[in-house]
Amino acid sequence: MTRPRRLKTAYNIRYVHEANGRIVYRPHLTPAEKEVLPYDKGGFLRPPIALGRAGDPPDDIYAAYLKARESMRLQSAHARNTLGWIVERYMESREFITLSPKSQKNADILKRILQHPLKINGEDSTLAALQVRTLDQPLLHQIAAKRLDDYQSRERKGVVMVNRETTFLSTAITWAINFIPDLGIKANPLSRFKKYKETPVSRYVTDAEYQTQLEIAATIRPWLPALFELTYLLATRGCETLDIRLSDITEEGIKTRRTKGSRSNIITWSERLREAVRAAKALHQTDKQTVRDPYLICKRNGEAITTEGVNTYMQTLKQKMEATELGEIYWNLHLIKAKGISDSDSKHIAGHKTEAMRNRYDRNIPSHTPSK
Repeated sequence: MTRPRRLKTAYNIRYVHEANGRIVYRPHLTPAEKEVLPYDKGGFLRPPIALGRAGDPPDDIYAAYLKARESMRLQSAHARNTLGWIVERYMESREFITLSPKSQKNADILKRILQHPLKINGEDSTLAALQVRTLDQPLLHQIAAKRLDDYQSRERKGVVMVNRETTFLSTAITWAINFIPDLGIKANPLSRFKKYKETPVSRYVTDAEYQTQLEIAATIRPWLPALFELTYLLATRGCETLDIRLSDITEEGIKTRRTKGSRSNIITWSERLREAVRAAKALHQTDKQTVRDPYLICKRNGEAITTEGVNTYMQTLKQKMEATELGEIYWNLHLIKAKGISDSDSKHIAGHKTEAMRNRYDRNIPSHTPSK
């Protein structure tokens, strides 16, 4: 590794030297400064800052040097501490990289809040260009309200998305306070930000609704009914169903790998579960599989079908049902997980660790005997 060369100086100030009759300041930039200031191949500021002319009093040169340093500091801080810059640094951090692939992909969607139009110093700009020290809760509440209106104008509920966007922004700021020096703030301005109240989903998918969609799904992709049936019987999230490999099929039952803190477990055999597994395996093209341990729901080579692929076909399924006036009974995989929990003889089937979560997914209406 080569060290940056030291430039000669007659003023006893590092990186200050004479060039073509001028006194200039041409420092070697730090990694943080390089993110916002121009530099040459050697890592030195380009162009240099003129401090005066040869022969000027040293005190004048030193005063100009101090002014240049302060100008560089302000320029660097102004570009560094914007919300857009903070989010970029967060998404490059170790903390972000260790998140699940799905969480990382969701972040690409949630960071769209940074593109929300905003007036900064009277000029058209976006939230990304706002300095974090000027962010406060009233401003973000105004932005959240406008974004909610935009979502609902497109016939989308929007509440969950807006809540997730503001939570993502707050998470990035909290990370920055802990890991970025000279941020200009010591506390998260979004701490205890009041979110919109989300209405819990309480719909229970009836057996008739389930069967109707199952039959239509078979006309979209042959593996969709198997995916639905396994998700229902195992009470898994869709991504957890897609994660099941043939090696997870044991004599006792099917091993699940639960996500989001739920406890992994084994779902023991029933005749309906055995039939669902047989239906999924019947779709395998064993002569084309190149994977040593194929997924139960898989592509022709044995690799897993992605959640993005499932979402695409679910949209196709939804459109087909709407075209035949069956849109009102359409259900997604999460509703089928809830049906699986509701219909099971054990509300612990999904591995939820708290009673609150088990009650949230149990869609059965309680019945009680009145007093005699």
